[in-house]
Amino acid sequence: MRGPHYHGYRERRRARRLALAAPWCSRSSGSSRSSDDDEHRCAARGFNKMNFDESRDLKVAMVMGMGCGPRFGDDQTSDVVLNLKGVGGGEDGEGAPEVVSTLFVHSKALRRSEFFDARLSERWSSAAEAGCSGSSNSGKSGPGAGVVELTLDKCKDPQTYVRCIQLLYVPDRVKHTCFVDVQDALNILEVAAELLFHDCVAACMRYLESVPWTPGQESSIRACVSNLHLLPSEDLQARLCSPESVPDVKPVDIMQGVLGELLTLVTNGATSKAREITEKVLLGNVQPATSTAFATVNEVALFKELQGNLEILKVQLRKFANFFSWNGHQVSVACSALRWLLDELFTLQIADEAVRMFSEEKELAQLMVTRIYQNPFTETLFFILVRMLQALQKGEVLSPRSVRLTLLTTWLPVVAKLGNDDENFGHDEIQRSLEDGLGAVVETLPMVDQELIFRIWIGACLKCRKAFPDLSEAFESWCSKLRQAHRESDLERVADLMERGGSSCSEVLSSN
Repeated sequence: MRGPHYHGYRERRRARRLALAAPWCSRSSGSSRSSDDDEHRCAARGFNKMNFDESRDLKVAMVMGMGCGPRFGDDQTSDVVLNLKGVGGGEDGEGAPEVVSTLFVHSKALRRSEFFDARLSERWSSAAEAGCSGSSNSGKSGPGAGVVELTLDKCKDPQTYVRCIQLLYVPDRVKHTCFVDVQDALNILEVAAELLFHDCVAACMRYLESVPWTPGQESSIRACVSNLHLLPSEDLQARLCSPESVPDVKPVDIMQGVLGELLTLVTNGATSKAREITEKVLLGNVQPATSTAFATVNEVALFKELQGNLEILKVQLRKFANFFSWNGHQVSVACSALRWLLDELFTLQIADEAVRMFSEEKELAQLMVTRIYQNPFTETLFFILVRMLQALQKGEVLSPRSVRLTLLTTWLPVVAKLGNDDENFGHDEIQRSLEDGLGAVVETLPMVDQELIFRIWIGACLKCRKAFPDLSEAFESWCSKLRQAHRESDLERVADLMERGGSSCSEVLSSN
């Protein structure tokens, strides 16, 4: 059982709440009334049925308590009694709707709403009153004389209607400060649009255009503005990225410029945070809900950077090959950029063009073998080749036969030269990965193409001491297929091989 101190605390809190609510219930700022009388009058007006947010409504109450104008809830000066009815009478929404709140308001304030202004001016006939019915007590004498009674039906959220009607009393200069959050502003915006309270609509938009949004809130704002057929304010329209708000500028063009700057920053050696942000942008541009135009932006921007870094690398390798002064830092940055760009292309599944580009880099291949010792690009070259060969082996990239053949004929001699002659390059794991990848891709080619690859391999690798790369397993498989073709007497197939391969096939067959 709670002691007397607890009950005294409850009474003090109750008295404080009633004192703060006095501007809503009192006749004037100087009037006095007992606590029981205040509580009774507030309850009669429906406040006991509303679960108001105290901090929000007290802020409104304080603003309304300023000045000498009419005050919301002052039944001694009000000339309009406004009844709010819910959607249904029972918990199941069926039956006649009941009055959930009775508000004592003033026609001077209500006329700020075109809805109430038209009603009070009797512009609507009684037959056209679907959601608002009225009666007058002008024939009576006493405190209720001249009071008009109005009823608003089908109030889905009566509390929001009360909040919106309160704002009729708030000066325009501070109206936008009375919202709690984005959802509160959207709820009031819907009611304000229904009541044709244009100043409140403008205040809602001013609030919405100035506060942060979550993605879900942005979707709600778009839906609300669209469903209510409202023209958003200029700044709100700009934030929603409506086409009308940004003339001659397309979102895709903006993304292209921003992504280009990010990629330039990353490929010039930016921090890991910059890489992380750029990777998120790239992935966001290829989400299913995103336009394919943004995926094209990714592809164009990435390949532009890839070509740019290859050119930087070739400039420095020309200097290195001719024993001129070369910039080791630029080579290091370009190598790091090429690795990262290639990883992103494979992640986004658009590396097909990169494989084709690299297969045709004859100049780069020549520069790599011009000066071998301590070549700064050797390790990165092997990394790129391993990544491409593994992608071809696993089916991540489906390059045409011509691209696969060109890739092998261009880079197999370079790999053999660097791997056999550069004694400082001793990364066994990379070399094994190269051998596995080369052998697997060779086996994807027709037998006549394999013959060309094995001729290069025999001439460039087997005569060296290290015999790198070791493609003996793929070579033995090719020889076995030739023998099998002969044993099965597939004369047409053998003749075709002989015609395409010349005497070399005969030599291989006779030797086996």
